[in-house]
Amino acid sequence: MSAAPARHPRPIAPTPGPRPAVRPHRSSQPQRSSQPQRSGQPQRSGQPQRRAPQGAPGRRDHLRAVAAPEQARSLVPFAWTCALIIIGALTAVLFINTSMARGAYERRDLKIEIAALHEQKATLVTKLEQKSSPDELGADARGLGMLPADRFGFISLADTLVIESGSK
Repeated sequence: MSAAPARHPRPIAPTPGPRPAVRPHRSSQPQRSSQPQRSGQPQRSGQPQRRAPQGAPGRRDHLRAVAAPEQARSLVPFAWTCALIIIGALTAVLFINTSMARGAYERRDLKIEIAALHEQKATLVTKLEQKSSPDELGADARGLGMLPADRFGFISLADTLVIESGSK
């Protein structure tokens, strides 16, 4: 079994294109190369050449992107949202409680009105029973000028006849 080489958590993609040549030292005057140009490397005039890192030859330091630090978020919008939710809930409870109290007062008033109407109905029924008694009916009839009948009779609507039964 062969051990696999250690891998970086995020592999870095190789840079496209050929690598620039390494200059051994830096001088104040730019040096012109007397060697003929290689076919794989284009001559770049006016652009500085890249230097290899100063560590081991052929080894590149691993570069990785660093995320920007997160900005501290303010708790003010969250606090306002919580406060508005609490105020809204308390307002809703107050509104419901007020409407229930108003309904309770209306219910009490209606019960009192129903009791008064029942009392009035009982009074009217009592008056009706008194007025429909035979003594009261006779007194009212005499007040209107009516006289008691000496004979009773029946009317036959089918024959349109008056049938007399006799005297009282």
